[in-house]
Amino acid sequence: MKIRYDTRIQKILMLILSIMFLTFATNLKAEFKTETIIQGSGSKAELGMRVQVHYTGKLVDGTVFDSSVPRGAPFVFTLGQRQVIQGWEKGILGMLVGETRILTIPPALAYGTSGAGDTIPPNATLIFDVQLIATSWPPSLNEFKTDQLLDAQKNGSIIIDIRSANEWVETGIIEGAKTITAFSPDGNLHSDFREKFFSLIKSKDTPIVLYCRSGNRSKRLGNALVNQLDFSNVSHLSDGIIGWQKDGKTTIDYVETN
Repeated sequence: MKIRYDTRIQKILMLILSIMFLTFATNLKAEFKTETIIQGSGSKAELGMRVQVHYTGKLVDGTVFDSSVPRGAPFVFTLGQRQVIQGWEKGILGMLVGETRILTIPPALAYGTSGAGDTIPPNATLIFDVQLIATSWPPSLNEFKTDQLLDAQKNGSIIIDIRSANEWVETGIIEGAKTITAFSPDGNLHSDFREKFFSLIKSKDTPIVLYCRSGNRSKRLGNALVNQLDFSNVSHLSDGIIGWQKDGKTTIDYVETN
């Protein structure tokens, strides 16, 4: 009798586990759906674009867990950069400005088995009402050669030499350039850089041209200004002061100022 009882319990447990597994698998394989409820007529959302959307997110029981609408400010992100859940990447790609879609997103393309905080439970299918407000191509770092730097300087761009003082003394600097050391010897951002840079640059739209020895440091800093701090008009001398001198351009002596 004991053996039969244990076997019966084991069968019941296996049945319960099977049901749980099937439920879990069904949730993960829930179908991804998009439905356009208002047609758009503007530009199309493409990979790499910065998009602005208004959204309301609900659970399948209708519970609203988040919305940009009451805040009055659209949510902004770049398509294809994994800044949002996969369901958004798939559902917003190809939308036209002015279009509104309903996205039904299964857990595998949302927050999976973990959920998100107290508002989105594990294995939740999410429903989003999404309106595409605007699209734009994000700014990128411009690669300048010698003549382009000269033209930019004539047109009012601020030229910044981001090397160290020893390097300024060794090669001289481009006439008219500001001198702000960007990196310490260990490769980290120099402790004085932020204060000096932002006392000089008052707007993220200010045209800036950076240069260093060979272009590596100016490219690293320029990409950080554009991609992390949203500066919109940053360029760098791609071959650095080495390229400048190879092109036969002159420098002036660096004079330290207090």
